[in-house]
Amino acid sequence: MRILFAGTTANAAEVLRYLHKQARHEIVGVLTRNDAQVGRKRELRESAVGQLAGELGLRLIKANVVDDQTNGELAELNADIGLVVAYGALLKRHTLGIPKRGWINIHFSLLPELRGAAPVQQAIIRGLRETGVSIFKLDEGMDTGPILAQVPTVIEHGENAGLLLSRLTNVSLTMLDECLSQLESGTELEKPQSGKATMAPKLTRQDARIDFNKPALSIEHLVLGCNPEPVAWAEFNSEPIRILDARATRISGATALKPGEVTLLGDAICVGAGENQLLQLIEVQPASKRAMKAIDWYRGLQGSAVLI
Repeated sequence: MRILFAGTTANAAEVLRYLHKQARHEIVGVLTRNDAQVGRKRELRESAVGQLAGELGLRLIKANVVDDQTNGELAELNADIGLVVAYGALLKRHTLGIPKRGWINIHFSLLPELRGAAPVQQAIIRGLRETGVSIFKLDEGMDTGPILAQVPTVIEHGENAGLLLSRLTNVSLTMLDECLSQLESGTELEKPQSGKATMAPKLTRQDARIDFNKPALSIEHLVLGCNPEPVAWAEFNSEPIRILDARATRISGATALKPGEVTLLGDAICVGAGENQLLQLIEVQPASKRAMKAIDWYRGLQGSAVLI
């Protein structure tokens, strides 16, 4: 089949690379978002999908909003099917009708659970035990179309959003092969979404700020769900400190710490959390410094430490 691919992120680029390498279908064009400013220097950078499409010599179309001009370019590609993986914008009715067989979307949750931009991060933050991958047909709603395939998986203890997304992306590749084969032969089965729908909105920096009055396990989930971005953080000496890894812990005989109070307990750097609980800091990144083990950060301090 002639495939029109739409995506932006690094894991979307992995799917594009896989499709290109398999060479079972022809990738007739790639739609990605415009170059964006990144980093402290706000340098203009092409998306991961855009970079890969250039390397592979694929026709590339950039647009944050698919307007009439973009629709015209997409129509010229004469695609049989469109495939979306984390493109970052809703496609409207006219765009949905351009490929002969419509569009399919790879979404990293068990729909209708966690519709939206951040299903992997939100699954971890909310302490879910299970998530998965859904491949569904796009309609005009937010991740509301009928399901073509769905595979569940357990969220492993200590798994952060980056690791989980990588694992789910690998799962999606096998699923995609089967779905495309079924679509090509006309044997696909569409199943309406059923069950309670929940939303997974994109996380802001403020969402990632730690409240040490919350229970330790809740903070652990926030830290893992926000890694690699937007990264959980707190304030130390009026500057931000990023918390890259942490675990709720219990240490026998330990004196309760006030929320945010940091101390060394045995060989563990612990901070007080809500309900007289303890959170062990494992990896941190102080302002303007590299990421480091929490114990190395603590040894470099002079006096007590309190995170706000």
